[in-house]
Amino acid sequence: MNQYNEYVKAVNKIFEIVTKMKTTWKTQDNINYIDSIEEYKQIIIDNAKKFEATSVPEPQQLEELGDD
Repeated sequence: MNQYNEYVKAVNKIFEIVTKMKTTWKTQDNINYIDSIEEYKQIIIDNAKKFEATSVPEPQQLEELGDD
């Protein structure tokens, strides 16, 4: 797995947990804090696109040559 995929997986996990917290916690203060975290979501998506554009693809594995 390349770095971009690891980054996306981690970010998705963070926002999955944030969504669970929002549905579980009923205190308005907590919901406000969660909303302030969610404000960064679009910025993270935009930066992920930049990261994808600059990430270097993983090198391909070459077959081992044998003696013929």
